[in-house]
Amino acid sequence: MANIEAQELRELLQEIAQEQPGFTYDEAAIAADVAQSTSLLKRLPVKVLTMLGGLLAMSTLLGFLFAAGLYNSSIGLLIFGLGFLVGAEVLVRVEKTFTADAISVSMNIAGYVLLAIGTGQVTNNSTTIALVLALAAVLVLLFTENAICVFIAVLVLNGSLLSLIVIHKAYNLSHALIALQAAALTYMSLQEPKLLATSPRVALLFGPVRMGLVFSLVILLGLLVHQKFLSTSISHFWISSIILIGCLLVLVYHVLKDSAITDKRTQAVIYTCCCLLLLPTIQTPSVPGALLVLLSSFYIGHKPGFWVGLLALAYFIVLYYYDLNMTLLAKSGVLVLTGGLFLGGLYLLNRYLRSHAE
Repeated sequence: MANIEAQELRELLQEIAQEQPGFTYDEAAIAADVAQSTSLLKRLPVKVLTMLGGLLAMSTLLGFLFAAGLYNSSIGLLIFGLGFLVGAEVLVRVEKTFTADAISVSMNIAGYVLLAIGTGQVTNNSTTIALVLALAAVLVLLFTENAICVFIAVLVLNGSLLSLIVIHKAYNLSHALIALQAAALTYMSLQEPKLLATSPRVALLFGPVRMGLVFSLVILLGLLVHQKFLSTSISHFWISSIILIGCLLVLVYHVLKDSAITDKRTQAVIYTCCCLLLLPTIQTPSVPGALLVLLSSFYIGHKPGFWVGLLALAYFIVLYYYDLNMTLLAKSGVLVLTGGLFLGGLYLLNRYLRSHAE
């Protein structure tokens, strides 16, 4: 099996070299990286179990520290919080094993928790807690070499920004946060080859940062749908919808460009169909947001992001259908029209593919 995979990789690299004159590559380094990634996927269950064990051990340690009176010392909480964050990074740099990765992730999570509790005891100010956690997440992003810690840092950073919005009751600023996340996700998806080729550091950060953005965007869109969880009152949903639809249309443009669809009439039909499909969701940004995650992940062949987007889309469409202030007959009409547009788009696509093949 390994020989077959190596042969397929060699053939793919040779094909790219033939199509792109001047293309150079280090076959040994690429093969080693592919072998490492394959090994990680094969041993993923073991890694998950090891990580769960590390979290359990860290929870036991935190319980012991709190029982010993650490909770009563704000300075001690801050010292241990910073120590866990720094220790996690030192451990992952010194020891390159699954066990070390699991322990470093556990220490990283514990560091954020202790840092938040300690800051809260010192300042008793929610804004300061959010800012400290955001700063800690940025520092982790700058220095860590653990992909899971990068993913957690992105979630902590976006969660801190959302917390600042909720704390100061500036709820409509959530549209700006959605715009930032959507723009970053779109840019990373469209510029994937250039970003990966920038430096090994950027290549390491790309995957977990993008996955963190995917989860952050889906979670924020979910909170927009279920505002009662945060007791918020966000309005002007159309702002987020327009931003998300704009990012979607940019992705569609690049998909058409990469597919060599240059016929103006075909492009006009596709853009018109997209706008007609997305127009009813102008007050429901969760649907175009899930579509953005889905299409951007499909564009770069990222399966985990694709499945997250697909599940989110199914969930948000069900909520959208039941939240419509329409009669059952009108809702059925919306579904029929939407299905008709999809079938029409499929027919046009098949027709274009057949004519292109001829």
